[in-house]
Amino acid sequence: MSPTPGLGDRDLEAERAAARARLGGQKLIPQGLPTARVDQLMPSPENGRKTLHKVAELARTLKSDGMNTAMTVLPPDVFLAKYPQHKAAVQKAVREGVVYVVHHGHRRLAAAKEAGLQEVPILVRHTVTSPRIAAIQENLQRMGLNPIEEGEEFHQTLQEVDEETGKPYSQRGLAERVGASQTYISHRVALLRLVPELRQAVVNHWLKEQGVETDIEGLLLPVRPAATVYARLRQDLQQAVATGALAYEDAAVVCKLREGLQGAFAEGNLTIEAAAEIAKLPHVQQKLPDPPEPEEPAPEPEKQARPDAPVQTPAPEPEDVGSPFPTPRGEPTPENTDDQGDGNPAAASDAQPPAPPAPPAPLATPESGGDKEPGSEVVVAVPRVIELREKKDLDQLVLALIEHLTDEERDYVRQHLL
Repeated sequence: MSPTPGLGDRDLEAERAAARARLGGQKLIPQGLPTARVDQLMPSPENGRKTLHKVAELARTLKSDGMNTAMTVLPPDVFLAKYPQHKAAVQKAVREGVVYVVHHGHRRLAAAKEAGLQEVPILVRHTVTSPRIAAIQENLQRMGLNPIEEGEEFHQTLQEVDEETGKPYSQRGLAERVGASQTYISHRVALLRLVPELRQAVVNHWLKEQGVETDIEGLLLPVRPAATVYARLRQDLQQAVATGALAYEDAAVVCKLREGLQGAFAEGNLTIEAAAEIAKLPHVQQKLPDPPEPEEPAPEPEKQARPDAPVQTPAPEPEDVGSPFPTPRGEPTPENTDDQGDGNPAAASDAQPPAPPAPPAPLATPESGGDKEPGSEVVVAVPRVIELREKKDLDQLVLALIEHLTDEERDYVRQHLL
């Protein structure tokens, strides 16, 4: 029976002891990707990328997070077997300490030098059919995320917490970590506000730039106008862009309006000319223009009377049926001159009837020469005069006012007495 169940006749402890004896006491250390010093690598003279872009941005990323992707390198003899014309340059670099020729990763090598890295991970290839074809294949196969997918990744990352600050990532902080500009990140996050039709138009434009032929026909939108113009529109206006009902020139104006004014434009209550003027103002000052004041109608010309036209005389006013003030108790009324009294015979006997009003003078027209004409007289109402001799007469008048006058009449009397 073996010392360890399930291993048959094998003795693991004995095998370990034999392995330690072969190594002479050295410890076994697990190995990851091999590394090389930066000064041991030389750029390939056959590199097809003559200008390296965004090296400084990548250097900031490498300084904070290190290099996560290994560079593909070739031993000098493997490289010279394919490109013997560079023998002198390669042999000179080898004498100066170069160990490998970079095959893929020239921008990473330049950024590593700028970031001050001492070592970088490498992947050594000893056999390659054609280094040039392999470089082309890697560039073609390195098809990154489309702008919408990048926007999703950036958006999700901005929700995470930065371990260094303990706060969610800012766009500027994320830009420094990934080696991109803040504008690059903000534009792609803004694309997430597009309606599906415009998102697809952005992807179609990107696929065309990548040289990928698609069967989708329709609108092609570059990232910049899609993020800075269309993403700032209401969804109904974005749909109008997708259907071709809203032109880019008009969209570039309307996108500067606050959402309420964009709704007024969509409903036809705001012209594009008025929108262009409002768009010049800050959002807090933007408002709908005041409606125009209605024009007053022109006065009608006065009709001139014909010389032979009859003169219209004013209609006679209705005869005064009585004084606007009620007759105090104890005063005789026009309808009833009998002594009614109010339980005070002395007050009734002392009251004197008012003098009758003078007859009104008739109105005469110029044509009549002052003569009266039937129906041309106007009766002028004369207020009744009440003579107050004693205080009790005033008391009776006040009582009558209180009982019979309306509110307006009370106010009138009160002002008159004051």
